[in-house]
Amino acid sequence: MATTVNHPYSYDSSRIFDLFTQKEFIVQKYAHVGASNFDFIEFGEKDGTFIIHTTRDIHAEIPGFAKKFLKPTTTIEQQEIWTLSDDAIKKGTVSVKAKGLPMKMAGDLLIQPTDTGCENILTYEITVSIPLIGGKLARFLDEEGRGTADKEYAFALEFLSKE
Repeated sequence: MATTVNHPYSYDSSRIFDLFTQKEFIVQKYAHVGASNFDFIEFGEKDGTFIIHTTRDIHAEIPGFAKKFLKPTTTIEQQEIWTLSDDAIKKGTVSVKAKGLPMKMAGDLLIQPTDTGCENILTYEITVSIPLIGGKLARFLDEEGRGTADKEYAFALEFLSKE
């Protein structure tokens, strides 16, 4: 089952894309949502794309059913690959893996113009390859991910308001 998260901005798509590809913004955003041990594996332009490949540790309150499979602190590896173009619509892909968990998140990134600015749309699917409990774990991870995305959005709005 795919999940879609949509966040509107009162800025044009080029401004939001520029923000999302600023190293300092990324560092501050992840710190704001409680990530630690953050590191860039790859960052910058390459062959017509912009790559943001990171690792970070995240903390979550693990429900009882998941404690056998998840640790309170998990290392996440995330890669965003944006296609560079002069078009007002910005497109990319995202993939996330969790160390020590047979989990994958893969999705599409879109920043597109609206009448009042733009919207950032993330559409993704999470799969967990553990028999019987994988779907329940995927739903938990999806809920956690949506909560983090909302915190990142609130941070982006605050960051933009200070400019």
